[in-house]
Parts: sequence; C-alpha cells; structure tokens
Amino acid sequence: MKKAIAALAVIILSVTIILAACSSPKSEFMSSFRGMAKNKQYTAVYTLKPITMAGFDTLAFLNPDALAKSSLTMKTSRDLTRDLTYNTYGLHVGGVPTMDITAHSFENGNTGKIYVPVADLYQTPNTVTNTLDLATDSVFSRVLADNKDLKNRHLDVLQALQNITNRVIDEKTVDEQSSQLRAIEQKTAFALYKKINSLDKSHYKTQDRNITLTLDKKELAELSNAWLEGFQTNKDFIALYAEVSGLTETEAKKTWLTTDKKAQETLKELITNADIKLGMTITMHPDADKGVRKLAMSVNYEDTSKKQKLNFDFTMELLHYEQIPTPPDPTQIITKKELDKLITDIIREQRKTK
Repeated sequence: MKKAIAALAVIILSVTIILAACSSPKSEFMSSFRGMAKNKQYTAVYTLKPITMAGFDTLAFLNPDALAKSSLTMKTSRDLTRDLTYNTYGLHVGGVPTMDITAHSFENGNTGKIYVPVADLYQTPNTVTNTLDLATDSVFSRVLADNKDLKNRHLDVLQALQNITNRVIDEKTVDEQSSQLRAIEQKTAFALYKKINSLDKSHYKTQDRNITLTLDKKELAELSNAWLEGFQTNKDFIALYAEVSGLTETEAKKTWLTTDKKAQETLKELITNADIKLGMTITMHPDADKGVRKLAMSVNYEDTSKKQKLNFDFTMELLHYEQIPTPPDPTQIITKKELDKLITDIIREQRKTK
C-alpha cells in the first residue's frame, strides 16, 4: 500500500508541476496557459476534495461519509512585480460536528521570509479549540491566555525554525535556496513538457469550448519517470538536496540515485500490475483575459486485489486579482526574546500535565 501511495504522490506532483509551469503539447492548451503566465498579478483558489478513500488500513479511522464532505482549499494572491504572496488556507472537515480551520500567511520572495498572524490561533472555532485542548491537556488554551500581548503580532516562520532546531538559517542561505528552487522548477518543467508534447493528439478532446486531457497509468508513470530523471543531472537540485539533508554533494547524488531507482521500480510495478487501475482526467476552461479560467483534475486509483479505492478532485480557479494586505512591519514581528518566552511557557505547561 505504501508503494502505491508513493507512486501516486509522484504522479500527482509531476502533473501539478506541468500545470504550474504552464506547459502543454497542443496549441490551444499551450496558448491558454501562456496567457495565464502573463498575469503579473493574480488571485487563484486551489481546492482538493476527496471523493472516495477505502481499503487503506492506515486510514481506517476516517469516516467515509465525513470524508466525502470535507475539503482543503488555498486562496493565493500573487504580485510578481513585488514578489509578494498572501495565502488563505481553509480546512473543512465534514461529519458531526463539522470543523473549519482557517490560517493565513505572507510570503516575501525576495527575502524568503514567511509570516503568519498569531491572531489565527485566537480565532479558532470552539470545536477546533476543544479538539486542540483535548490533544494537549489544555496546554493550547493556557498558553494563549498567558500571551495575549502577542495576539496582534506575526510569527516569523524562519526565526521559529531557528529556535526549535538551534540551526542558524540566514537570509543569504534562504535567498540562495529560493534561486535554486526556481531553477529546478524551470528545468524539470521543460523536461516534462518535452515528454507530454510527445503524446498523441487523441488524448485531447474539445467540448463546449473546454479542453479535456486524459492520461492512463502507463502515461502517468512515464511522466513521473521523466520528472525523476530530470533531477539526476540537475546541479541546483543536488546542491539544495545536499544542504537540506546535511550531506556532501557526492553523498547527496548517491542517495538520490538510490531513491530514484526505488521510485522507478515502484512505478514499473504499478504499470505491470493488472490489478491496479489508475487514470487522470484534466479539464481546462480557457479564458480570453486570464488565459485559464478554471482547471479541474480528477484522479481515480483502484487496486482490486486489495480492495482499495482512492478518488479525489483537484481544481484551480483564477479570480479577479484581490489586493494583498499590507505585510507586517518589523514592529509587528514577534522578537526572538518573545519567542523564547512562548516556547518556555509551552514547556512549562506541558510539565504541569505530567
């Protein structure tokens, strides 16, 4: 089961990168994505909605009816000129009682900084607060009550990671890694573009001005392989992988080759296993102004021998641009001293419950 999930994750990531990179083998498909790429400012909503998830032992605790009524969304406003992004995350859990969690973040692409408003923690619904208190022996509520002075401030995620890991993550390193990530995206997207460009035109259907692309498991696995192989000679990826993993570049390359080999073996097994059915349908709704108005991706996985099923929909919808709120200034950021106190409070409250 773990191999099947890993293979499916690679496939989904592969196709997502293709779409995010605005690549397509056919002229109308490509033209629409190019139009989307020209937007210097845009607001998009991404939604992941599970339909069916059955037969997986590790997920047996999930309520199938509640799952079908749940969804995960991310609304993003992006200003490419200023390299600023504002995200709103939403998790809706169905069933009784329902649960809704909302969070926000600012991202500064120039510095790599990510800020999250502390106010989100104080505005959680009662069902969420009660669940968190139950999981933490009420530490969650007590720590918030003792630190109300931080309610209208923002947390520097990078700084918080430095405090937790005791590892200095300076802005220069973050900037280098951001550049490496952009280079990785461009190179792998181009490799995937070449692969998907070789698909026969019969994969594309036009209906009511919408374009549908259908891929079977062999084609999805081949796309995933093309994506994986692109990393082997990608110097930016190896350098980033080595730094994040704490390895030398030689060690990182060797480790990645082993990982890549295992992944490709899993994908090969996926193709040859007649009991496994996997398909993906992508429907694009072109737009004269935005390039793409909406993109819907439906994934269907089934292993008949294990009686496993996994179906979900992923959609992206471009909206009219919504202005990014004013990012927090230095006076609104929690200082290292305040963060140290907050962590100390959490540790102290945890000890009280033991």
